[in-house]
Amino acid sequence: MYNSFLLFKKNMKEVENLTGLHSFLEETITSPFSFDDLLRAQIVYSVSAFDKLMHDLIRIGIVQIYTGKRVPTPKYIAEQISLQLHSELITATLPPKEFIFEQAIFNKLKLISYQDPSKISEGLSYIWDEKQKWQKIATAFGVPDKTIKTKLKLIATRRNAIVHEADIDPVSQTKLIISKTDSDTITSFLYDCGKEIYNNVK
Repeated sequence: MYNSFLLFKKNMKEVENLTGLHSFLEETITSPFSFDDLLRAQIVYSVSAFDKLMHDLIRIGIVQIYTGKRVPTPKYIAEQISLQLHSELITATLPPKEFIFEQAIFNKLKLISYQDPSKISEGLSYIWDEKQKWQKIATAFGVPDKTIKTKLKLIATRRNAIVHEADIDPVSQTKLIISKTDSDTITSFLYDCGKEIYNNVK
């Protein structure tokens, strides 16, 4: 899990570089065009890096349970697998059954987006038997869990507006306003949130 968190840190650092590039272009190049799409890209990539961290932590945790390195959770125990996968695991030699199992988990999880707080909590339940996950995470921020969940929902909404609607206001048909503060705040929050989740499940 540590390597996954290191990758998350690297991804988020690269995302932060978009802010610097935006500032440089704004200060040095006179252009009739806006460079604000770099800030929008920062939001999209920040969410992507966070989503990947969640996928990695959950997948690795599930495999750790399978190999006896982690205590099973009720959600893990209740998970169903196909008879075909069961047969493959029983007879596996090369590749080893751990590899086959991990690939099956990867294929299952890749269809899920871990951006909404309820989906994140549901995914973490495979590896973290904590009833009040968001309350525990929120204590590190010193705010109610509702605040954290609301922020995540708003970030996901803005990310979806950028990706699926070109970040255009449906009424005015012009792009929604975005600032360096907006993108930096979102990147910083997602990093802190990802770090806190990692600290609780590692």
